[in-house]
Amino acid sequence: MIFQRIIDNQVYPLHETDNLGFEKSEGLRIPDEYLDKQEFMVMKAANGIGDWGIVTAMPRLLKEKYPDCKVVVPSKELLKKLFGQEHNNVHVTFDNNPYVDEFVDEIDGEVFHDHYRIYDKDNPNIPLIKQMLTFWQFDEEEMKDSQPEMYWSDEERELGNAIISEYVGNEEFGCLLISDRFGTQYGKYDEKSYKNDYSKIGKFLKDNKLPYFYWSYKDLDEIGYDTIDKALDMKHMNLRIQIYIKCKAKVNISNQCGANHLAARYSDCYEVQRQFPIAHNFIEGETYL
Repeated sequence: MIFQRIIDNQVYPLHETDNLGFEKSEGLRIPDEYLDKQEFMVMKAANGIGDWGIVTAMPRLLKEKYPDCKVVVPSKELLKKLFGQEHNNVHVTFDNNPYVDEFVDEIDGEVFHDHYRIYDKDNPNIPLIKQMLTFWQFDEEEMKDSQPEMYWSDEERELGNAIISEYVGNEEFGCLLISDRFGTQYGKYDEKSYKNDYSKIGKFLKDNKLPYFYWSYKDLDEIGYDTIDKALDMKHMNLRIQIYIKCKAKVNISNQCGANHLAARYSDCYEVQRQFPIAHNFIEGETYL
């Protein structure tokens, strides 16, 4: 891993490290001089949907602790400038968030992004958002409500509810997500992981017989989940509407991947664990199988 600094719209790789951030015994925290300015950016150096999803409570928590602050997040244009990647994940996760004052195309000065975190060498299982908030001088009580959170427009809620009503009526339902990380380790097929994902998701589906909205990287029949009650394939649906439906589900089940994180506050979420230990990648409220 390479620790990076972001200053005046430029990324500067500093050094390789086994652990991003600072060990808690070092006592390092965000500079008071930065806090005094009361203009904060929430930034991630990794830009998957789950990477952004896990910090969605941060604008609200910053405004609760620092009531007079302004909170901005990078626009997709700024992220492309910084990291060379073009995606919409920051908007999928932060659109309509009442605690975000602005999406910005540039930023002056230093950005204290997710590499600035406080880890405990004796306790690896501290969620990343809490490691970040500790750097931002939060205590445990101030960051206890830090699960991912989402906000939708009236139009999005209306559309999501209409789809649910059309395909399952008033019935309880689940959501199934099979990402392209199913049965893999480090991006490659792994037989042990495949058997683990397949068997545990299969058992869950057998034990929780519901109609399922689903997204799968390949046809469910090819995987062997052809007997479930299929409500609707969501693959070609707007991603924010997919997440809305996931948040309304009784249960969510998936292999370990980021999109499920966004529903953990609203639904019973289950993931088949791929990383051992899961360390800072775990989400409070999710159950790992």
